[in-house]
Amino acid sequence: MRKNVLEELGEIPGITDDPVNRLLLEGKAETVHEAEEMYLDSAIPEVLALLASDLTNEELENHPLLTMYLTHGSRGWEDSIL
Repeated sequence: MRKNVLEELGEIPGITDDPVNRLLLEGKAETVHEAEEMYLDSAIPEVLALLASDLTNEELENHPLLTMYLTHGSRGWEDSIL
């Protein structure tokens, strides 16, 4: 069973308020990649709301959540031998 380090640490601004860090510290994910996947899967409704919003393409392009989707989604392609 994975240890919930977050319970021991308490709240640390800039660390424990990040959803990917929280998944790691709570022991719900073992790797950053796994934590990112879990977070991105849970954030689909937020992404849809962002896409339906009045944000410009540039604002969407620079939004941290969408940036994470783009970089996370392209890793397999970048790392492939093709």
